[in-house]
Amino acid sequence: MMNNKISQNTLMKTIYRYLITGGICLIILIQEVLICQARPPIDLGHKNETWPIITRKGDQLMEGPSVFRFFGLCAPNIQQNESQIRVDRTNRFPDEFEIRDILDGLRRVGSRATRTFALSVYSPEDKGMPVYISGRRQYNEEAFRCLDRVIALCHDYDIRLIIPFIASQTFAGIRGVDEFSAIAGKPKGAFWTDQEQKDDFSHFLDFILNRKNTVNGILYKNDPAILAWQLGNEFGSYPGDRGLKYDEWSPRILEWSLEMAAYIKKTDPNHLVMEAGGADRSKLIADPNVDIISDHLYEYWNKISGRPWVLAPLALESYNQCKGKKPLIIDEFGLGSIENLRELMKTIRESNIAGGLMWSIRSHRRDGGWYYHNEGGTPVNSFHVPGFSTGFVYDEIKMLDLLRKEAYLIRGIQVPEIDKPSPDPVLLLRKDGFTWRGSAGAAFYTLERSENVTGPFKVIATGLDDSVLSDVVKFEPSPLASEPLTLYSDESALSGKVYYYRIRGENVAGTSGYSGVIKVQK
Repeated sequence: MMNNKISQNTLMKTIYRYLITGGICLIILIQEVLICQARPPIDLGHKNETWPIITRKGDQLMEGPSVFRFFGLCAPNIQQNESQIRVDRTNRFPDEFEIRDILDGLRRVGSRATRTFALSVYSPEDKGMPVYISGRRQYNEEAFRCLDRVIALCHDYDIRLIIPFIASQTFAGIRGVDEFSAIAGKPKGAFWTDQEQKDDFSHFLDFILNRKNTVNGILYKNDPAILAWQLGNEFGSYPGDRGLKYDEWSPRILEWSLEMAAYIKKTDPNHLVMEAGGADRSKLIADPNVDIISDHLYEYWNKISGRPWVLAPLALESYNQCKGKKPLIIDEFGLGSIENLRELMKTIRESNIAGGLMWSIRSHRRDGGWYYHNEGGTPVNSFHVPGFSTGFVYDEIKMLDLLRKEAYLIRGIQVPEIDKPSPDPVLLLRKDGFTWRGSAGAAFYTLERSENVTGPFKVIATGLDDSVLSDVVKFEPSPLASEPLTLYSDESALSGKVYYYRIRGENVAGTSGYSGVIKVQK
C-alpha cells in the first residue's frame, strides 16, 4: 500500500524555504507541496522476505512453487527517456513520479513483468547526452541511481524486470556495441571477438551485478525484482543492419553469448539469463547457462521485409523448438492489427509460452502531459494507459482492454474491477493556459473554477484528455516536443479578474482527489 501523505516535517521545511526567500507566489508553494505529495515514500522492500526470485523448471518459469506466466507491455523508457528531452536535460532520467506512473500503468493492465531497453553508451554524436556507460570502464552514477529507483519501486507494484545490457543497434541517445568498442579505441566488430573488449564488458557485468542499490540496499544480484538478465537487444540485427554476412557473424555472436552467459552465472547464480538472438538457437537452447529463449514478433516489420506476418504460427514454431527444454518469452510483439495480436496472445496463453510483452508503454511527464513516441513511421504510437481517442487509428483503447483481459486469463484468475485514478493530478500554469501532471488510470479530467479560494467551484470543462497528439511522427523530433504542451486555456475568463482553479482525474471506477487550488490573475 502506497502512502500518499506528505510528512509534516517535509511540509514545514518546504514552507520555511519559501518564506526565507521572500515574496514567492503562493501558487508556487502549493504546486511544490503537491508535487511532493505525488511522490510517495518508497516502501523499502516490504516483499523481500516473501517475494522469491524467479527460477525455471524445464520450459516453465517458477515463482516459488507456482508457475509464473504473464502478459504486459515493454517499458523501454523506464530507465532513460529517449526523446522529448528538455534543453537542460533534466528529464533525461525519469524521476520517481514518472517511474511510478509507468509501473502503475503496467499494474492497471494486469502486467506482472516488463522489459527495460538496453543501457545507453556514450557517443560524441549525442553531444553530451547523459548515458549509462560514459567511457571505457566508466559508469554514470546519476543514471544508475535512476535504475536503482526502478528496481526498488518494482517491489511496490509486484512487477519483475527483464534488463537487456546492450543494444546491437546504433540508436541515437542509446547506442550499442559499436560505440562500446569506440570508447576503447577499437574498430567496429571488435566487441564480439577482441579479448580486451570482452574484459571491458566483464568489468561492466561485475559493476552492475554487484551493485548495491542506493534505494533499498539490496545487491542487484540478490534482488527478486529482476526476472532475468538479457545479454542484449536483437543481436540478430547486427550483421543485417551493417550489410554483413550473417553466416560469418552468427558464430562470433554465439561464442560471445555463451561466454558471457557463463560469466553472468558465475557472478550472479541467482538470476536467470536470457539470450538476445543472432546465433544458432539450438545451441543457445542446449547451453546450460542460458535459461530463457526470446523472440520478437512484429506484423509491420515482417510485412515490409517480405516475411510471414501472421504472428501466432511464428510463436508456435518458436515454442516447438523450446518445448520441454527452455522457457520461451515473446519479449517484444506488436505493431499490428488487433485481430493478429488477439490470435497471437491466444496462442501464447494456450501453449506453454511463459509470457509476452507488447511494444510499448510511455509515462506521464513530470511537468505535464505525456511522453510520446512513434515506431519508425508506423501507424502505431506509444501506449498511454488506459487509452485515448488519439490512438483510434491503432485501436489503443481496444488493444489495452484486450491485453488486460489476457493478462489475467494467462494467470488463471478473474479480471478485477478497474481502480479509480491516482495520485491526485497537479495543475500547472503553462503559457496562456494550463497543463497538469496526470493521474495514472485517468480516462479524462474535469476542470473547475471559482472567484474565491474556498469556492464554490463550478465545472468549466470536462472530458479533457491529456493525451492529445496523434501525429507523433512530426512532433517527436521537433523543438516543440522538449517542453510540456498547453492542454487547456480558459477563454471564458474575463480580463482583470482573479480566478481559482482545480482539476481532478476520472474513469469508470471513480475520481481522483482534486489538485491543489491555483490562483490566476487575468
